[in-house]
Amino acid sequence: MTHLRSTVTSRTLTVVLSESDWQALRAVEPDAVGWLQERIRERLGATTSEQSSAAPSSSAAPNGSPWGDDEY
Repeated sequence: MTHLRSTVTSRTLTVVLSESDWQALRAVEPDAVGWLQERIRERLGATTSEQSSAAPSSSAAPNGSPWGDDEY
């Protein structure tokens, strides 16, 4: 058995929705997963540009990441 090593770390998010909420979301956004991924990328892009132009916030984690020392 081989052990594959990756230099890229990825995360999985789980969002709990009722079936009716999921169907309602799909009715207005057929590619709900892609839509959510794009919203995350937009937010991270906005956060990156805001952080580069603003002074460090007291709410930021010590290492500068908004996620802190996330080991999940």
